[in-house]
Amino acid sequence: MKLKTDALYSLKDKLLNWQDFSEQELETYIREFEKIPRDEVSTFYTPVLSDSQLGATLVAIGQQFLTNDKLQILIISALGNMVWRYRLTPTDAMFDFLVAATGNKKANFYAALHMPVFPQYQSWGKKWEYLLSVPDIAPKKKSFVVFYDTVKQQLKQHDTMPLEVKQAIIKKIQFRLEDVELHPYLKEEYLATLHAVVNQ
Repeated sequence: MKLKTDALYSLKDKLLNWQDFSEQELETYIREFEKIPRDEVSTFYTPVLSDSQLGATLVAIGQQFLTNDKLQILIISALGNMVWRYRLTPTDAMFDFLVAATGNKKANFYAALHMPVFPQYQSWGKKWEYLLSVPDIAPKKKSFVVFYDTVKQQLKQHDTMPLEVKQAIIKKIQFRLEDVELHPYLKEEYLATLHAVVNQ
């Protein structure tokens, strides 16, 4: 693995001074930056990718360019991977930014993918309502995987599901079980998860 430490520090400097650059320049820098926390994990990157000032800066850029879907997606992905893989402190401002992105049709899938790694997700008032909407987000096949993984995560947390939520989750998994092309291994796994939901 070729380290990108120099490039990362250079990008950090640019992002911390983001107001000096055009929207197009920022999009280029953030596209390059986002690849690094998503790439193979390296402890050499930790000082930058766990930097709370940089996390706050990414949120500020995202809030400044709310109509730039590409920037929104890149920032959500960067923040999610920084929190998950580099232990960036997940602030309320970051989580609120992801919640706001659920209203963006292009960015919603990425919000669904990364929100569950934030501890704020557990106390979010719309958690269950949103979780049930995830399988309907385009692209639906990938969104079902995000939905299913989040359901399993909630089971591991011993998070008590309201009865109507359990019923809706069961229906969605049962519907997927009707897919004739479903691999036998996945079928077994889905059935095990169904059983866990029923018996929670």
